[in-house]
Amino acid sequence: MPSKNRTKTTTKIERDSDVAAPETAADKLRAALVAAPGSTAVDLAASIGINKSTAGKILARWEANGTAIRTARGVVDGRRAGDLWSAVATDVVEPEVVAEPELAEAVVPAREPFDPLPEGRLKSGALRALTEDYLRMHPGEEFGPTHIGRALGRSQGAVNNALEKLTSAGTVVKTQEAPKRFAIAPTATE
Repeated sequence: MPSKNRTKTTTKIERDSDVAAPETAADKLRAALVAAPGSTAVDLAASIGINKSTAGKILARWEANGTAIRTARGVVDGRRAGDLWSAVATDVVEPEVVAEPELAEAVVPAREPFDPLPEGRLKSGALRALTEDYLRMHPGEEFGPTHIGRALGRSQGAVNNALEKLTSAGTVVKTQEAPKRFAIAPTATE
């Protein structure tokens, strides 16, 4: 009969100080975005070898915290064209940038960045506050739970619950039932 007492052995691996940490997908994407501003998420993902949905999620998170700018292109030839992405300069030094004439017209002014989004599990009511802050940053605009969830890096269901509670409180109004759309209440912006 096998013994029920088992000992766990561990192996200590020492890190060589000369070895750099592996580059993450976000690091690669930031470098590609800086090197090729005005690119689509699909093009950026293909250039660095990551999944396009991963690139889209990272870019949406960067847009929410103000470190990337999305320029919507709308419908081209009957199909929705991919949005163009650019990095927001984080340093004071002005880099030499030569923009193509057609891209220069599509540049959107940078928003003031806000605090980075919290990672991991949130405290009670924190998602409601984040959702309300997002809608306050976009007065007069309507968003669904999916869009806000992607921008905040949170689940669509949790954001929907937060929106419903904010609607009950009168801070947010539901502008459309199906598909659901919400906007900050006009009285909440005063």
